[in-house]
Amino acid sequence: MAKKKPQYMIIKEYIIQNIKDGKYKENEQIESEHTLCELFDVTRMTVRQALTDLINDNIIYSIPKVGSFVCKKSRFKSFDGLNSVTEDCAKKNEVCTTKVITHELIEADDTICKEMSLTPGSKVWHIKRVRFVNDEPLAFEECYCNHEITGDIPLSAPSTSLFRYFEDDLHLQISFSDQQIDAVMAGKELGNCLKVDEVTPLLRVLSITCLHNGKCIEYGYTYYRVDKYTFNQVAYRRK
Repeated sequence: MAKKKPQYMIIKEYIIQNIKDGKYKENEQIESEHTLCELFDVTRMTVRQALTDLINDNIIYSIPKVGSFVCKKSRFKSFDGLNSVTEDCAKKNEVCTTKVITHELIEADDTICKEMSLTPGSKVWHIKRVRFVNDEPLAFEECYCNHEITGDIPLSAPSTSLFRYFEDDLHLQISFSDQQIDAVMAGKELGNCLKVDEVTPLLRVLSITCLHNGKCIEYGYTYYRVDKYTFNQVAYRRK
């Protein structure tokens, strides 16, 4: 007598078949956990087992409080330390290129002064750029660099790696980056730059990067395509 197939496997096969048939397209949201529970008359735990397996197989990805979406390819970025996109690419033998959209010296507004601990009237470099991996857009960055520390930043620096420029050319010691992660919709500008629909969810990382002396050198946001981004974290139990 043939052994009955587990329900979570049936759900997995249903989702995979829908992807193959084109019902779910790349970066498109699949049914919610609640809908799948009702469709297959199973518990939420069974559905989550199926979705977890699909996530581990890089077939779908999940955004907390939003839902599950179809991957385009394996996600790329991993936070296992304070690394630049260029450094992450090098580790994976990937080719990283950059398109600089904005490169200008401006006066910091109140928000930037507060976040970077600057005095009113301070100057910052305002930089917008798109990072590509193997000619495919991975991330959009908008950052502000402390002119008092960096001086004039040549266009060649944001065209490659700012971290490398700070450390190798300016001989500065980057110590840490205070980072916060949330999810946002792409919108028009980011959608155009990253080649995704305006309603596509992106992972947004706020970074406030400081030197060993505690001074903030860079503040800004990076928006990652979620089909190419993984956030890995080692959690230590403390009592």
